[in-house]
Amino acid sequence: MASVPTIPVAHLGGKANAAAASHGLETSNGVVESAESIREFYAENGYYILPDALTAAEVEALRAETTAICKGERGDVDGFEPNVPGEVEDDVLRRYLCIHFPHKISEVMLGYLGHRHIAEVLTQVIGPNVKCMQSMLFIKATGKPGQAWHQDEFFIPTRDRTLTGAWIALDDATVENGCLWVIPGSHKRGIIWPQHDHDDPRFDCAGEAYGFPYSDEDSIPVEVKAGALVFFNGYLLHRSFPNRAQSGYRRVLVNHYMSAESYLPWRSPKETEHMATADYRDVVMIAGEDPYPWKSYEELALPKVRPSGEGGCENWRRYPKREKLPFFKDGFRPGDAPEDDD
Repeated sequence: MASVPTIPVAHLGGKANAAAASHGLETSNGVVESAESIREFYAENGYYILPDALTAAEVEALRAETTAICKGERGDVDGFEPNVPGEVEDDVLRRYLCIHFPHKISEVMLGYLGHRHIAEVLTQVIGPNVKCMQSMLFIKATGKPGQAWHQDEFFIPTRDRTLTGAWIALDDATVENGCLWVIPGSHKRGIIWPQHDHDDPRFDCAGEAYGFPYSDEDSIPVEVKAGALVFFNGYLLHRSFPNRAQSGYRRVLVNHYMSAESYLPWRSPKETEHMATADYRDVVMIAGEDPYPWKSYEELALPKVRPSGEGGCENWRRYPKREKLPFFKDGFRPGDAPEDDD
């Protein structure tokens, strides 16, 4: 099956190159793409690929930080297992499928929330003011599962449909090792499809979207090289399969963003707050200005290990109704929720 196409690019030189750069984006290989072409492709397909966005040194720094986090060197994470004397790096990395909110304990991960290429693309597809509410670090060693069809907006409810994921590939992502699969254009209707539990061993414990008017044959694989960025709309249907490579990982840092101009109803309204003004403020501004400077920022999310499902999904599904609630009650934090997997 063919890989996902990127938009056509123009190779420009001299004065033309400088002029294009003034209203476009320049990747590390010197390719300039206009902001208009990025917006058009993203609006039509629901995703956009920026190859060679990170240098080899940046990728290696994030890989090293992934290992440090998994070893417990950056702080405590709910669900971490004790280190065993004499174990090698592979033993440590294989223990975890995903760690939610690594930017809470890692200054390196925090710094990459607003990487310049991420900010450049997001200000084109979202708008001038952009905030980040979540980070997830996927390790996905050989044998680890993927996730069934889902939409990010099911888990992170926005008011203005600007939710966007930015997927940083730390390894080459291939069909064999469990790359993303997307259904181009499936975001357009703006419908959040329902989810149900499943018993498919290829996927982790998160729910599976159903009832949408697309088939598996409509999907295409997103195969990219390490250092690429993949942006995708919160309504885009996507999934991933297990890592079936002989060895290695499919490491990814994926962050979620939206327009800072919209409230984020990712928690219950406070006692004196109206439902329409509920606004989750554990966010990081990565571009532009915060339109609500009088609001204070909060610390709500905690770093947590995502269960892979290999030991069963009983604990994951302790509170099945909460998975479908857009507001979290009774002290239930976003760090406890079955956020989306990529």
